[in-house]
Amino acid sequence: MKLKKWAVSLLAILMIASFNAPTFAEREAIVEVEDGVLSNNRVLIPLRVVSSNLRGDIKWYPEDRYIQIHTKEKEILLAVNFKNARVNDTIIPMDSPVLSIGGVTYVPLKFVSQVFGAKLNWDGENKQATIRSNGQTVVVHVQSDESRITDSLKISHARLNLLSEKLNETSKLSEIKYVQTYFKPYFTEKLIGSIVGGQELQNEWIQYDVPENSVYYTSSTTGTLSQSFVLGNTLTGESHYVCDRNIELVYREGVWKVNQMKFAYRTIPNLGYDR
Repeated sequence: MKLKKWAVSLLAILMIASFNAPTFAEREAIVEVEDGVLSNNRVLIPLRVVSSNLRGDIKWYPEDRYIQIHTKEKEILLAVNFKNARVNDTIIPMDSPVLSIGGVTYVPLKFVSQVFGAKLNWDGENKQATIRSNGQTVVVHVQSDESRITDSLKISHARLNLLSEKLNETSKLSEIKYVQTYFKPYFTEKLIGSIVGGQELQNEWIQYDVPENSVYYTSSTTGTLSQSFVLGNTLTGESHYVCDRNIELVYREGVWKVNQMKFAYRTIPNLGYDR
């Protein structure tokens, strides 16, 4: 009888322990992120994911659009539109520039995982990346832009490069005989009018390179693109002066054209660019 009571008591204890003991799934924190993006076949994640889940002390400088990340051993500096990063005193090239899309800052996932020593796995079929670090798992789902625009309507690389070249040529209007006729295949009447009126003129010695950023489509007929040009170093050499060219694109009569361009100046950390 006593043996039977002892067995029942032991079974009760084991059942209570099994209910209270955390399973492996419970011990492992899993975070789902729905707004990853794919830019030139590279996965980027929102900066907030890094600050919230990868244990980095992050400071964002909105006016100059650059990022400072501190870990126990590293200081990382990144800037929007640039592919170089500074890790302590070493310049490291990334496979994609930092992007600002719809007011959200995105950083290259591969670089972030390397810096934080995280394990990274990419599932191309489901378009999701998994990051594992310090017992935490972050699953990043790449958002689709199919609701905004289909691949067949997106601007081609050749057309985008051509429009960038034509924007560079606006710095030499004196060499163009018929400005309106010349730019009509590439710019809207709105932009041509601004250029002729002297409102949107590019400095002659500032010539932007082929765009490395992807176009962000705000609708099926509109998109934006931002390019940056390093003007030079500050007197101390610790920072760069930068000029951004922010472009608005529109789809008109079966072709993409530039509808507007605006310039903005800022200062970013020295990321090893020689100008």
